[in-house]
Amino acid sequence: MAPDRLRSLVGLCAAPLTIALSLPPTASADTPSWNGEYAITFMVGPKSGTSMAVGDPEVQHTDTYGFRSSCTSGKCIATIISGPPPSNPTVPQPVQFTWDGSSWTQVTDFQWDCMMPDTTIQWSPARSNVRYTPQANGTLAGVMHTDILSGPCQGWIEMDMTAERA
Repeated sequence: MAPDRLRSLVGLCAAPLTIALSLPPTASADTPSWNGEYAITFMVGPKSGTSMAVGDPEVQHTDTYGFRSSCTSGKCIATIISGPPPSNPTVPQPVQFTWDGSSWTQVTDFQWDCMMPDTTIQWSPARSNVRYTPQANGTLAGVMHTDILSGPCQGWIEMDMTAERA
């Protein structure tokens, strides 16, 4: 995956992870919060999937994002309010995550930037599902599953992420 594409995915992934990390281990599922700064680590372990993008070289990296959450009418949403912007201009802003009772989740439609062997980019429609689940040690375990709907990178790709308070 190209470094710019990775930064775009980081933007997609950081928000859910950040939200999950701000949830105190003792917080009620009815009143979650994801507030403050979180260090999101991307590419924790190898990627998996059927897309040729699985074979693109990646480097584990960490970026810090600020989150703010609010709960109204029984719905809790966390929004990334600071940190590096996605490098992919097709990623919708602001990046927001919704609490589903056990995890912070996000579904995003965007254009995947498929790196071709000659280093040119082919754009293809894609949908990512991101889930950050609070762990007993106070961190969040994240997974980003992306379905690339057409084009040379068509298929799916998954990568793991982690989040911890910065």
